[in-house]
Amino acid sequence: MRLNLRTFNINGIEWGEETTIKNNILCVNATEAILACGTHPYVENITLHIARPGESIRIMPVKDVIEPRCKYDSTGSMYPGVVGELKQAGNGDTIALKGATVVVTQNNDTHSVCRTGGFIDMTGPASKYCPFSNLFNLVMNVKVNADAQKNHTQAVDDACKIAGLKLSVYLADKCKKLTPDKVKVYETGEADSSLPGVVYVMQMLAQNPLIKDFYVYGRLAGATMIPTLLHPNEIIDGALVSFVGSHNTVSSDKQYMYEIQNAPVMEEFYNLHGKSLRFLGVIVHNEVLTLDGKIRNSLFSTKLAKMMGAEGAVLVTEGHGNPDEDIMLNVKNFEDAGIKTVIISDELGGRDGKSPGLADWVKECTAMVSSGNTHELLAIPQKMDTFIGNEPSLDILHVAIDHQPEDPDYFYTEMIHVTSSCSQAGLCNLSAKWI
Repeated sequence: MRLNLRTFNINGIEWGEETTIKNNILCVNATEAILACGTHPYVENITLHIARPGESIRIMPVKDVIEPRCKYDSTGSMYPGVVGELKQAGNGDTIALKGATVVVTQNNDTHSVCRTGGFIDMTGPASKYCPFSNLFNLVMNVKVNADAQKNHTQAVDDACKIAGLKLSVYLADKCKKLTPDKVKVYETGEADSSLPGVVYVMQMLAQNPLIKDFYVYGRLAGATMIPTLLHPNEIIDGALVSFVGSHNTVSSDKQYMYEIQNAPVMEEFYNLHGKSLRFLGVIVHNEVLTLDGKIRNSLFSTKLAKMMGAEGAVLVTEGHGNPDEDIMLNVKNFEDAGIKTVIISDELGGRDGKSPGLADWVKECTAMVSSGNTHELLAIPQKMDTFIGNEPSLDILHVAIDHQPEDPDYFYTEMIHVTSSCSQAGLCNLSAKWI
């Protein structure tokens, strides 16, 4: 497979009569953009807002963050089977607006059965830990029917997610006729067979009956999928779409679409392919609830890695608690098969950092990259000048604690609510070390 990523560097965002890029500024026609989101019986209206780095803006609840992308011509399809036609992903040309995002939020999430606790601050202490605070965000605030939100939470959140995907495609599609700043080629061609072969193992949540988990080519993967092999180009090109971020209170370590589109480990493997390693592919491993299911899936993931001739693997988990069992089973089985492993995970170390970081551990796990303690306390401002979303959701951020910051204009929250602050995909700037 060969994918040409035609990238535009976005250094600003403004409203305009035409949706296009001028001098690296993304101009957006708001009326057209809202129409591009489509319609849904549960969606009453959509408003668009601009959030730039450094502005006094808080966005909550964050349902998804998406980098605007589209296919360059009709030979391909963006997010095939979800919003695009069922076509092969990972080939041809794709447009990407680097530095810009679509952020999806709702203004009555209070009625949800499963509320989302993630927020983005565009300035202040939390902005230092959120990778999206440094980007130019087009925020889609969706007002949905309150009764539907209460009784059909999943369908409502899915409608908002799909509207966000459509908006992201629209923004990129409007820039097709422009000359990109860069064209980066993604392919895993022939490489010296003496170089070590490595795989990237994406562990995706497939657990909560209120969650539609993730889709592969428009098909719900969930608890029934057996771990499968994808070409890394397919991941980059929208074949895998995660819905998990729409339904989770825990927001620091979920894989939003932006993280899947820009997975740092895959980028590094591409850069090193043919030089110091051979990038063999991506194993998508679904984290299920039952022990039999976990054992079965780990055996399948290990088998795939062995069949590919892997000598090393980087494993990324999603979530905590029983998902820790998934990654430890994989570590043990991979290591027993002679495949060296490194895991990337955040930790639930408690507010004092003294609690066990993971729910399980095996002696074979000797290499781990920590993406931070998700329970660490952070003092943030009580208010920003502008709030986009559902302001009553702020109650989720307040933690039960016997003290608060000396400054009454601030309060404590846990890092768990700062969107992607402990990103297990590796986008974050937090870590931890043993003491």
